[in-house]
Amino acid sequence: MSFLFVDRIDALDAETARGQLDVPPGMPGVPPWLVIEAIGQLASWVAIHRTEFRSRPVAALVGDARLGEAGDRRTAAGPVDLAVRIERFDGRAVLYSGTARSAAGLIADLRRSVGPLLPLELFDDPEAMRQRLAELRAGTAPPRPFGALPRGTLSAVETLAGGATRAELHVPEAAPFFADHFPRRAVYPASLLADAQSQLGLGVAAGVLALDPRRLRISALRDFKVRAFSEPGQTLTLFAEPAGRDGETATVRIRAEADGKRVASGALDYRPAP
Repeated sequence: MSFLFVDRIDALDAETARGQLDVPPGMPGVPPWLVIEAIGQLASWVAIHRTEFRSRPVAALVGDARLGEAGDRRTAAGPVDLAVRIERFDGRAVLYSGTARSAAGLIADLRRSVGPLLPLELFDDPEAMRQRLAELRAGTAPPRPFGALPRGTLSAVETLAGGATRAELHVPEAAPFFADHFPRRAVYPASLLADAQSQLGLGVAAGVLALDPRRLRISALRDFKVRAFSEPGQTLTLFAEPAGRDGETATVRIRAEADGKRVASGALDYRPAP
């Protein structure tokens, strides 16, 4: 599976961009986490173009991601319209917002997302990136391989006091998505880490709401901070604990650690699916 989720860029300037992610027929659909990844990748193209291929942002903070009901059944085949706006650009980091919509409606709405700017050449070949952007803007980018979501497998799942849970996530030594994320430095995608943490948090939310986990959906990801890269072969310890209930919404605090140091943390909201 390719881990490049922008298939076309229709408009791009120093502050905004519009593009599309194409979901081919016969596919089960794209989970909301990878749609969020697509929004971030489109924002990255704005920053890369603006710095003339000297810098690129990497994931650091998703301040507020609201997931619409159109993502409940996963994104159906067809185009997903992506839009981003750069709210602040200071040479060290980029603050951006963005949306993803399909024919069924809103999939994701990102706000207060931050990516620190690092040298592009540490992660990608600048000339290859120039060619890729030119193809995306011209609509001539070659079709990319599309397959099942490379979900992480949780192991050693353990129930803790107070309804919390703990599990281990083993980052693979090698995987096809590392070729795109990134060619010169393999990094486990933050979107896949968030997906793994959402799997663990689902059972916690089900306990809070006294519902079958299959009846729940994620409605928001908030203050998801990534503090360190997750390297190939690394083992992460994931935690999820109840953090309150507001009507039909259960909030679950999540965090990931490696070697006793925090890698990521945030909060997930779950509510009954329509």
